[in-house]
Amino acid sequence: MAPKKVLLCATMDTKATQAFFLKEEIEGYGHEVKIIDVGMRRESPPGVAYTQREVAGQYFRNLQASSTRTDASNYIRIGLVQIVRRLYREGQLDAFLSVGGSGGAALACAAMHELPIGVPKIMVTPVAAGNVLPYTMGEDILMLNTVVDVQNLNFMSSYALRQAAGILDSMLRVGPPKRTGNKAIAMTSFGVTTPCVDRCVELLEAQGYEVIAFTSRGICGGKIMEKMILEDNFCAVMDITTSELTDEVGGGIYNSGPQRLRGAVKKGLPYVVVPGALEMINLGPEDTLQPHQLKRTLYHHSPGSVKMRATAEEMGALGELFVERLSAPGGDVCVCVPLRGFSDVNRPGKVFYDPAADQVFIKAIKYKMPGNVQTRFFDLHINDREFADQLVKQILRMIENKQYQL
Repeated sequence: MAPKKVLLCATMDTKATQAFFLKEEIEGYGHEVKIIDVGMRRESPPGVAYTQREVAGQYFRNLQASSTRTDASNYIRIGLVQIVRRLYREGQLDAFLSVGGSGGAALACAAMHELPIGVPKIMVTPVAAGNVLPYTMGEDILMLNTVVDVQNLNFMSSYALRQAAGILDSMLRVGPPKRTGNKAIAMTSFGVTTPCVDRCVELLEAQGYEVIAFTSRGICGGKIMEKMILEDNFCAVMDITTSELTDEVGGGIYNSGPQRLRGAVKKGLPYVVVPGALEMINLGPEDTLQPHQLKRTLYHHSPGSVKMRATAEEMGALGELFVERLSAPGGDVCVCVPLRGFSDVNRPGKVFYDPAADQVFIKAIKYKMPGNVQTRFFDLHINDREFADQLVKQILRMIENKQYQL
């Protein structure tokens, strides 16, 4: 394997010894390592490729004048992100790793989010022993727990750093994902839409497509799918399970942010959208619910997951949201609506069956969606086999049409 270009990020005012140790370990595997200094207290020591002054750039004087750590961190973060973007764009970055405490981890991980899925990213830190979601945000950042603080070099911290070097070398040897973008289709799933998803996967794989499924769990689901769409990983998208939008409207825990429903439209990909599980707002355990939520119609999916039925007002807001985001210029979108229910618990006799509330969303799609978006309505339930068959026929027609246009 040819030597790879590794960027090592550290606060060199407090972690210089550890960073130089880690640099030497990685170089022992034959890779080229450059250190970028995100320290804030004093200027960079010799041996640093990208100094504090270079990172801060035009904000260097602001950094020196900063009275709070938060302000100083913001100036460093802006410069770090810009350098990381540039190095990757120019082919000068094959992997990115960092060593540090909570402050260093926050800075490094912010820059790691700028890199595509599949680029090796390792954060060596004791904060990996706790809740890492604020740092990883569901992305492919490996958090390596040092167990002890990385305040100095000792038999435990040096062991963790040697581990990091070995792990990074292994990741580089494995190489990036072998993408099949021209035959890969993104799909969103959930337990209550599984029969539909399974049937679609079966049919698409029989046609030679590779399906990449994302569980609609917010930051760890739809948000990552949207990122990978923008990174050109897919030839089409089947957004079968869109309940993250309901969490955005109704305050649920799987809110994936305002980027949902936008990526495929922006890229002009064939995009089939279904209101799968759209009637449910995802909440945590029952003891975390607010008094007003306890008065709503609830479905106890598991000990740690309670679902709350969306009201007619919330379904109307979702209709408006779909219209706004899906009708943006350049999209190739078809909204497919199963009129007999949006999930396994949204059918006659089930806890979330409320056709009047669902009709508010259905009417918004039927009467407010502009002409540049296809809309199709099926007198079927989302988990009916025939509905899945229709979805696959629709996406294949759209792919074929796209290929013909190209």
